Amino acid sequence: MPVLEPFSIECTSHSEEQTHRLGMRLGALLPRHAVVTLQGPLGAGKTSFARGVGAGWGAEQPLRSPTFTLVQEHHRRQDDATLYHVDLYRVENENDLASLGLGEILEDEHSVCVIEWPERAAGLIPHDAIRVKFEPVSDTRRQLTLSTQDAQTWQVLLAFRKSAFGV
Repeated sequence: MPVLEPFSIECTSHSEEQTHRLGMRLGALLPRHAVVTLQGPLGAGKTSFARGVGAGWGAEQPLRSPTFTLVQEHHRRQDDATLYHVDLYRVENENDLASLGLGEILEDEHSVCVIEWPERAAGLIPHDAIRVKFEPVSDTRRQLTLSTQDAQTWQVLLAFRKSAFGV
């Protein structure tokens, strides 16, 4: 019996800076129409990872926690692509989701979408999303599991593993 689920990578981050750098490695590899979900408790490192994704992807401005605005748009100069940073922490029901326009964001084939608290929109998350689960181990250490259900997206995660860990 396999130790890990299929299409899954586990790693440990030992600091907020390392979590940010892991996000940068993934962000640099994201194709258009990629969806990255970040799941874990408050303070687990989701926003640090998201900031890294934005930096690696090439966002013109650093990503900030979108908790109060729920959706932030970021652009990059070389192709004017859009990265949507979505925080569903304050979403309470389907009406809230509809008012955010999350469905339309996820259908935008020219964008990348990073979603914190994806469990609040589970029915909208595409099967080819990259799912990152954060589990605090100590005050500074985090266990990260990156996974997908899609063979093509798995190739992105394999490239991430090679970029981040050399294997």
